[in-house]
Amino acid sequence: MSSPNGKTLKQARLDRAHPPERVPYVTYWVRKILVWPRLTRIIIICVFALAVTALVFPLIDYVYMENFFNEQTIILPSFVSSGLGIITFGVGWWLLVGVRGEKRPERTAVFFYLVFGMLVLVVVFTLIINGYHVATLPDV
Repeated sequence: MSSPNGKTLKQARLDRAHPPERVPYVTYWVRKILVWPRLTRIIIICVFALAVTALVFPLIDYVYMENFFNEQTIILPSFVSSGLGIITFGVGWWLLVGVRGEKRPERTAVFFYLVFGMLVLVVVFTLIINGYHVATLPDV
């Protein structure tokens, strides 16, 4: 005999004995993110790496021009900024993408990486909007 929901009495008893697993909210989001398509995760880490490079470039350039300027090392700020972007990309690849066919472990660091990336994007877009606003001010 089956119940109205389509389960036998034995299945219903087993379901009551083993309630669904409750996981922390961060783990829930990490699981949802890690099942996104591989290409989507690759695009996300590329955007975050570019945003980090765009965010640190003016700061590194300013510090270099004010304190360490030398004609022979004029390319150094670009290398440092690109290096930080590559490090961001590498960490994102390790956390989100991994090797093809591999199931990524559920790390809390994935959640913090995504929060960090979102904050960087917000700051970069804020700086872009602020720069546009300042550039379009009338001459005094």
